[in-house]
Amino acid sequence: MLPKKLNLTRTQSISVPGDKSLSHRAVLFSALASGSSQIIGFLEGEDPLNTLRSFAKLGVSFERQSDGSYVAKSEGPKALTAKPGTVLDFGNAGTGIRLSAGLLSGIQGLDVQLTGDESLQKRPMARILAPLQEMGAKINAIHANDRAPLMVHGSKLRDYSYSSPIASAQVKSALMLAAIASEVSLDFNEPEKSRDHTENMVRFLGGDIQFLSETQFKMKPPYQFQANKFQIPGDISSAAFFIVLALASEGEPTLIRNVGLNPSRIGILTVLKGMGGRIEIQNPRTACGEEIGDLLIFPSNLQKISIESALIPSIIDEIPILAIAGLFSKGGFSIRNASELRAKESDRILSVVSNLQKIGVQVQEFSDGFEFDEVKEIHPAKILTYMDHRIAMSFSILSRLTQLPLEMDETSWVDTSFPGFFSYLQAFD
Repeated sequence: MLPKKLNLTRTQSISVPGDKSLSHRAVLFSALASGSSQIIGFLEGEDPLNTLRSFAKLGVSFERQSDGSYVAKSEGPKALTAKPGTVLDFGNAGTGIRLSAGLLSGIQGLDVQLTGDESLQKRPMARILAPLQEMGAKINAIHANDRAPLMVHGSKLRDYSYSSPIASAQVKSALMLAAIASEVSLDFNEPEKSRDHTENMVRFLGGDIQFLSETQFKMKPPYQFQANKFQIPGDISSAAFFIVLALASEGEPTLIRNVGLNPSRIGILTVLKGMGGRIEIQNPRTACGEEIGDLLIFPSNLQKISIESALIPSIIDEIPILAIAGLFSKGGFSIRNASELRAKESDRILSVVSNLQKIGVQVQEFSDGFEFDEVKEIHPAKILTYMDHRIAMSFSILSRLTQLPLEMDETSWVDTSFPGFFSYLQAFD
């Protein structure tokens, strides 16, 4: 495995920015709730800010406070309005556009266009369009394909029962928000449990959800949500980069404070602990229905393991940085059953594989993953980030760990999820 060149001479202590998934949802649920909500810990990255700006166009008032929190004022879903043909630009936010498409589909009389940047317009939308249309939504891709821009003509939806062929929090959440906006019932089932932030937020606001199993639930109206305080912890997907940095370094441990530890999101900890990583959870607590804690990470000797398919939904965003951990692992790294990676900000299987090959790693690509044996050395190369923030951050971590110059074609994408990332990175010593 690669030699460890980064030696941490003191205990590092950081707090990563707010959870991106919860920041999107705090905007959406503050729009659905009547009154003045407070959002604490909101991620001021381009993705959540684009969702916030979009709902500001629909009549929700967002005021940033001196402490960085936001006050959101809304009169509930029926008060969301816009001039016909209003364009809502979600930039690079796949979560923002897919969840908003569900919510806005269920608001009668609303006529809006949902779009995004070049990268977003390449991502598949059929996974939400088909079930929403079966639910009665008048939503279509403008160019007669399954890509954005999307036209939404809000309408009264019907009670709906759906068994999803994939475990996707975005599909599930889009349908839940559509049901809430239109005051109808939803019976939802998925093959494996995906992230449950939306379920937690519905319960936090007093919504009625009946769980029939770990993967199936029913929800029914009324959904008369009142304004509340949304406290957003640090994003474990952002923390993951520094968890791997700390594990693959030498020297002193690293403390990452106030991290969201939702059970559907901590697959990254399960995998890294299985690889031999020493990670301790300290000061466990809860807020807004979400588990939170501090993570103490010690430099560790990692090794290759077999990653169970059931874990894939909970680590799907962390696989690029797990591949970097694999470079420092005895035996190498392997990931399968992760075809969902091809539908992210980039085709992340291709993005990871092609860049690993650039630095000299012999890697085998599969339709649903990739694999490489133990790596002894790598060499400098120009990294293509493919307009993907997680690719840029993952290979930046590798460069910091190895002290190897890895030139990036573009890193502005990082601001979509982790503003200030490079300042955090340079502070490690």
